[in-house]
Amino acid sequence: PLSPECVATITMACAKANSFDLAALQGLSHALAQVEARVGVRGLVLQSGTAGFFSAGFSLPVFHGIAQADFERLWALSRDVFRRLYALPVPSIALIDGHALGLGCALAMACQHRYAVRSPGLIGLNEVAVGLPVPQWLAERFRDLTSLRTAEELLSTGASLSVARAQPLGLVDAVFDSSDDVAAAAHTRLRQYATAPRAAQAKTLEALRRDYLARFDADCERDTDQLWRA
Repeated sequence: PLSPECVATITMACAKANSFDLAALQGLSHALAQVEARVGVRGLVLQSGTAGFFSAGFSLPVFHGIAQADFERLWALSRDVFRRLYALPVPSIALIDGHALGLGCALAMACQHRYAVRSPGLIGLNEVAVGLPVPQWLAERFRDLTSLRTAEELLSTGASLSVARAQPLGLVDAVFDSSDDVAAAAHTRLRQYATAPRAAQAKTLEALRRDYLARFDADCERDTDQLWRA
């Protein structure tokens, strides 16, 4: 029988709007390391402890007057957290209850599934709207979840969508009426995944993600330089 502990949960509870600075990203990285080290984990739920927000992304004041070395450290850590979420050898589900913008949307996209509560919250990569290019690896992930046509339309303007509009496009997998409903559905789905043989499942997920991760790693230096110059 499956242990109740087979599904791990990370609850993001940062500053206002779950926006990330270096310390908040370090906290998320540490929480993820604890999940990676736990024996018996068969699935991960990534959720928010902040009402109205999954995450609003980066805390924009951290970029005001930031030195290049500090920017590179911050950006490298955000990339590392995304990569580790995406490369987890177990299925993962982001529970979205509120806004998921910029880095918040990216973290949700790193998960295998995105389950959302019907709310006024918006989801999207709004980088272009604030004057930043969307990195190639992030644009590619968005395109893979939606379509090239959708990615071109939304990413080129930095548009954000309601979860109801995002679902038929593939950005959100399922929409529920309450936080209790979405949590129950996520745990049920992850426990269903956990009935498959662990090693075979992990190897299959690794194979499916290998090519994307190779491109992700190859894009690191160019991507960092492009964002710094922006």
